[in-house]
Amino acid sequence: MMKKLLSGQGARAAQLAISVAIGAVCLWVLTGQLSAGFWQDVTVELRGLDPLSVVLAACCTGLSFLALGRYDAVAHRHLGSGTPTLQACGAGTIAIALAQTLGLGVLTGALARWRMLPDISMTLALRLSVFVCMTFMVALLVVTAVACLVFPSPAFMFWPSVIVVAALPAAVIGIYLFPAITLGRFTVRLPSLRALASILLWTVIDVLAASTALYLLIPGGEVPFTVLLPLFLIALGSALLSGTPGGVGPFELVLFAALPGGASVQVLTGIIAFRAIYYAIPALIAMALMLRPYAPQFAAKTSAKGDILTAPRAEVGVIRQNGGFIADHSALWHSGQTLCALFDPLSTTAPDPIATVSAHARDRNLIPSLYKCSARTALLARQQDWFVSHIADEAVINPMQFATATAPFRSLRRKLRAAEKAQITISQGTISQGTTLPVSDMARVDDLWQRARGGARGGTMGVFAPEYVAHQRVYLAHRKGRLIAFASFHRSSHEWCLDLMRQDPDTPDGTMHALVHAAIRDAAHHGIARLSLAAVPACPDPSSAILLKLSQIAVRKTGGPGLRQFKSNFRPTWQPLYAAAPNRALLALALMDIARAVHRPSPATDDNQSHYDDENYEVASRLAS
Repeated sequence: MMKKLLSGQGARAAQLAISVAIGAVCLWVLTGQLSAGFWQDVTVELRGLDPLSVVLAACCTGLSFLALGRYDAVAHRHLGSGTPTLQACGAGTIAIALAQTLGLGVLTGALARWRMLPDISMTLALRLSVFVCMTFMVALLVVTAVACLVFPSPAFMFWPSVIVVAALPAAVIGIYLFPAITLGRFTVRLPSLRALASILLWTVIDVLAASTALYLLIPGGEVPFTVLLPLFLIALGSALLSGTPGGVGPFELVLFAALPGGASVQVLTGIIAFRAIYYAIPALIAMALMLRPYAPQFAAKTSAKGDILTAPRAEVGVIRQNGGFIADHSALWHSGQTLCALFDPLSTTAPDPIATVSAHARDRNLIPSLYKCSARTALLARQQDWFVSHIADEAVINPMQFATATAPFRSLRRKLRAAEKAQITISQGTISQGTTLPVSDMARVDDLWQRARGGARGGTMGVFAPEYVAHQRVYLAHRKGRLIAFASFHRSSHEWCLDLMRQDPDTPDGTMHALVHAAIRDAAHHGIARLSLAAVPACPDPSSAILLKLSQIAVRKTGGPGLRQFKSNFRPTWQPLYAAAPNRALLALALMDIARAVHRPSPATDDNQSHYDDENYEVASRLAS
């Protein structure tokens, strides 16, 4: 341990030595370009600075540091620290004020954050520091590229700027499609698009305010702001990459090399005043504030799954495998870029689900949305000016009133007779009741089913795993003593809901019908008045020929027609389900994100397990106002 510590200290010392050497070389090169009497001229200019310009530059510095603190608010939300926003911003402002002046930004900033926030560990402080540094550098790269293309800039910056701007859409798509990346044994969740947009916005405010402060401090207005801005950004990037304390050396050298030679005295005057106002004074204030860190916070943690067994919607049990959680009686699921409130609230006395999901989405830099909610909740969303879409239809049965003797069930009776003729026997087992399930045989059927269906799915889809089906009612179909199919149902005190459906490719016709029929009869025996056969994609919209064609393709790809036909054999009541988001664009983004999470489950949320289910919850293509 001691050897590691000494090794780490040695590496940091070497890094600091290299940074100081770089700064010294840059200053030596810069000094060689100055004429005799240069410093006397600078002293005269400093004494003659306009007081109003100094005051305005100080105001711009304050605005810049307000923006700097917001980086930490985004970082804390991304890492889920639970730190209040005001404390996160304050600690971040202090950390950056010290780090940009003292150098070794990541380490210095981490130490300052650790000192100011007693609730966080040094490891979390380092993660916060790395997050802020990395995202700021990426945002600065984008802002610099745009500024160099819009305003006059050195010729060597043209093609790098074009490449950065051209690559931006691909980078956005990549982050959208791959919200988490795996590096060896570690899975890293990338910042959401909403988080990156926030960082970009605060970076623009930060650098515009900082460059304006420098512009105001250059006497005589010798350098136009449109010329100064891209050069300031290039110099700032060079200073940050060098790691020198305060960026001293590279920052000055870049500006002197690019700005008009006749304004060198004024430029250096402005830089010296800028370093005093933007670097030295904030660093002194930050050191004084560090003498009194924030008081510890003792925030209560949200229970993950406390209300599932009494939920009015049994399907909420899916959060046991997708990383979802319960907050304020709403089931919330993080799908990458989106935080979904799944189904309706778990209690009739629950707070407003729109307010709940909006608050938790804001705390995680995510898009808020409702997914597969009832008409009642959709109406509430519409009243709050959210955009609502009919995305699916749920097949619902009342087992207490279910009878197959009437004419509408002719097709179902034929399927059941086929299963009986094939000598299919149905049994029921639940691990929690002490019944031993044939887990290895179920895994075999599950594997055959996956091979036949061509892939795994996740997100809102069920997953076969003993610890998952332990919470469900499972029905097994045997033929001549061999397991050939099974079905499982989420259960609560109010409802059962069909979840997993697995079958051997050679399973006789009618087997799955027999499994579901057995569950319906069992639910009636237990006094369950509502059994859901889960949802199918909504029917295509016939009002538009193009939308109709696209919807038909989407429904066919998701198995919609076959599922609807299968469930229609049980003569269910079809109840519409809706999705909603604050506006049309965010709803479209949320639905695409959910579809991505279903078809490309993230290892960060699905624990590297295969998630696949015969119940398709993909979104339909129709958006209804």
